[in-house]
Amino acid sequence: MSSFYDGVGSIFVEAYDAFYGADPPAMLAGDIAFYERLARATGGPVLELACGTGRVTVPLAEAGLDVTGVDNAEAMLAIAARRVQAAPTPVRERLTLVQGDMTDLDLGRTFGLVFVAFRSFQLLLTVERQRQALGVIRRHMQPGGRLALHLFDPRLELMVGDGGAGRIASGTHPVTGRRYVAEVLRANIDPVAQVRWDLWRYAEVGDNDAVLAEATREMALRWTYRWELRHLLELCGFTIEADYSDFSGSGPEYGRELIVVAR
Repeated sequence: MSSFYDGVGSIFVEAYDAFYGADPPAMLAGDIAFYERLARATGGPVLELACGTGRVTVPLAEAGLDVTGVDNAEAMLAIAARRVQAAPTPVRERLTLVQGDMTDLDLGRTFGLVFVAFRSFQLLLTVERQRQALGVIRRHMQPGGRLALHLFDPRLELMVGDGGAGRIASGTHPVTGRRYVAEVLRANIDPVAQVRWDLWRYAEVGDNDAVLAEATREMALRWTYRWELRHLLELCGFTIEADYSDFSGSGPEYGRELIVVAR
């Protein structure tokens, strides 16, 4: 299955840390500290599925945790690997990167915390694939371990019609200094499958916002309702311990984030 983040050096890969790195959007505020607290409570080690460029994985290793990051996108792992190589030796020794699919994975070890950050669980477009991933997670959890998932709580007005086309993101890459902007040109909604396909236009911009490079690519996400997720987790043998709408621990709230911790 192709990925939105395929292609080493593609604008979609290079722009990721510009949008979500040094100055992440509000929905991610405090997420790294949240996962660190969970990891310390469970005693580690830590497994992040869909680790991407190492936005969370590397800081957790820098905080002294034993971390394994898995992603199926070679291009994203290449950026994570560069970050690891630039880190001090003790950090490199605590961090392992693996290319793999969260629905079909056997690392041969178990973890105190397994998590899927920033809505990546929603890249699984069918309930079958969600259940496969949860089975993998269950097999990789230590007794007494924890699972953390971050999804969005769907706003119904964004799941019909044009689906909120026109949304814009912008940012500056923390390493290269390159500036990027992105917008949703079109959204196709399948309310039966609970899947939305967003056609994104990414552009690198220079002085006076002149476009230096641009490309379009489609991203598909499956939305999952709060109680649907609870039933899905219970069906797969998990028990939900906590349910938040942000990473500071606020209670559930319609249309915000859907963050669950389960054992």
